[in-house]
Amino acid sequence: MNNESIAIHENIYKILPPYKDIYTTVCAVKTPAGAVMFDAASFDEDAEGYVLPMLEALNIGKADLKYIFISHNHRDHAGALAELLKHFPDVTVLSRSAALKEKLVGYKVHAPEDGEAVLEVLRTVTIPGHTEDCMALLDTRTGTLITGDCLQVYGIFGSQDWGANIGFPVEYMEAIEKVCGLGVREIYTAHDYHPCGNCAKGEAQINRMLDGCIEPLERICSLIREKPSKSDEDIRLLYNAVKEVPPISTRVVGAVRKAILQGKM
Repeated sequence: MNNESIAIHENIYKILPPYKDIYTTVCAVKTPAGAVMFDAASFDEDAEGYVLPMLEALNIGKADLKYIFISHNHRDHAGALAELLKHFPDVTVLSRSAALKEKLVGYKVHAPEDGEAVLEVLRTVTIPGHTEDCMALLDTRTGTLITGDCLQVYGIFGSQDWGANIGFPVEYMEAIEKVCGLGVREIYTAHDYHPCGNCAKGEAQINRMLDGCIEPLERICSLIREKPSKSDEDIRLLYNAVKEVPPISTRVVGAVRKAILQGKM
């Protein structure tokens, strides 16, 4: 995988470190008040091989990098964080993960609220669903929403069951509705999500991506209602029989079933 950064906009850049049989994404966002790094790659060697060279090429030094924004506490997004903090010990980590905060004793960690301003021109957007701590970053200058894994669409084709990987479907659908009202003009995701790839530009593509986030959950819900005696594994197999979409895990089926039983779906 190429370790040169790609310009999304004049002040937004991304790099694609490898992860298993896919890639993940790390972004750097520059503002007049300083810079934010979005996510921290997967492994310690990613810091030296990908992230630090990107920051150096963009002239983002210790005095410039104000925040490391962790979209959620999964290995492929926060795995190299401890290594990076050795180089940037005074940076503030933005994370809504209580587990990550407990791990980072001695460092500055802040859990931002939904809509909280970051360096004046950026805003946090909480989008629980994939995990409880998931959040995105909105650049108000360009209407660019950097989402990490927040928007799962139909999921990822890969070696594992990465389809519509949502553990909190009710909260997810509520958050998707919120995103629809933010006036977003572009969306960039951490991986290639079926069928939208890693970005959506303009109203039509953005609406397709957001609709695609809900459709798999609606299909799982319909299968459960149509076949109430079937187990979560049976429903998983029925869903996965359609080879045109990434396969789901029983965890996702169980989360949807729980929401149905609670009368929330």
